[in-house]
Parts: sequence; structure tokens; C-alpha cells
Amino acid sequence: MSPGVPGVGRTRHAEVMTSALALLRGINVGGNRKVPMAELRGCVEAAGHSRVATLLNSGNVVLTLRDGADGRGVDVHASLATEVTDGLRARLGFDVAVVVRTRAEIDAVIAANPFPEAAYDDPAHLVVMFYATPVSVDPAFDAAAYGRERAVWAGSDAYLHYPDDIGHSKLTPVVLTRATGQAGTGRNWRTVLALRDLLHDRD
Repeated sequence: MSPGVPGVGRTRHAEVMTSALALLRGINVGGNRKVPMAELRGCVEAAGHSRVATLLNSGNVVLTLRDGADGRGVDVHASLATEVTDGLRARLGFDVAVVVRTRAEIDAVIAANPFPEAAYDDPAHLVVMFYATPVSVDPAFDAAAYGRERAVWAGSDAYLHYPDDIGHSKLTPVVLTRATGQAGTGRNWRTVLALRDLLHDRD
């Protein structure tokens, strides 16, 4: 198993948070669990947040937090995830899992990337898997058992490099969920960088 990267994952209240990112898991795939991006933006705006924008159709929404949303004693990760989940349930009638990151956390994820060569040469095959809580990986897990794939866990995030074909890899989301005990939501490196840029535009 690959070693973790120190200093990455969830941080709370150590920063002045003005912009944040909500990542939806398992939507708009194969015609199931359809979440129109207009509905996603609408439920975030209805919660009082501003400068709301979505990226792609996979459930990525960036926003400026409303006043007090990141105040002392507030867990912005849990509160924003709950607002989005509850808002979409009210609008669409089903539950959607949501993972939240702040701008500083996305910056830290990018800075700590253990696969810089893949980020430069093969960004479409470098995936960051975002988890709701810190990951404890099964000690018996070894990504090398599934092929040429590489995996590094760091706090609540994982870096996954698929040098061949992601779609046919044996290192599937089911395998990763079994290894970590929780399901994450993945974004490729290009998307992570684009979301970083949108977050910085809001500060």
C-alpha cells in the first residue's frame, strides 16, 4: 500500500472561508439519478449562498458562502452537504451524497499531488477521489494487485493514477469502497484544476 501524504484532507476553522465546493456522487450516469444543473444551482442559491456556478454535468457546484456559514462552531462541510442533500431531495425526490471542500483544501490537494508527472503528461488519467471523512485503508489492500494503477491516500482524499484505460481498470469504485469502508466521488486532474480556478475567482 502506498504511504499517505501529510497535511492533506479536511481542515476546519483554520482559515477564513469564503468560497467552497460541493461535489455530488453518482448522478447523471447511464440515465439514472438525473440532477439538472439548474436545479443544483437553484437549491444552493435558495440556501442563501451566492456567486453559484456549476461545472460540467457531473455535479460540481462552486459558491461564495453566505454570512455566518463558516462561523465559529460551524462545520461547513457537514452543513453545506446537508443543505444540498436536503434541497435536492425536496426538488427531485431522492437523496444524493455530497462531499464538500473549501478553497484552501483544494489548493492543498493540488500542492500535495504525489504524481506530478501524470498531472503534466496524463491529466485525464489522474483522478482525485474525495471522501466525506478521513480514510482508513485496509492494510491488506495493494493497488498493484490490480495492474499498473497507483494509489496514494491522504486524509480524506486519494490520488489515483490509471496509466491505461480507466473504464476497463480492475481498480474500480467498488474495489476502492471495499478498501476504505466508504464511497468517494472522483474528479480527474483537469476538472480539479478548473474547479480550483472557479474557487479563486470568488475570493
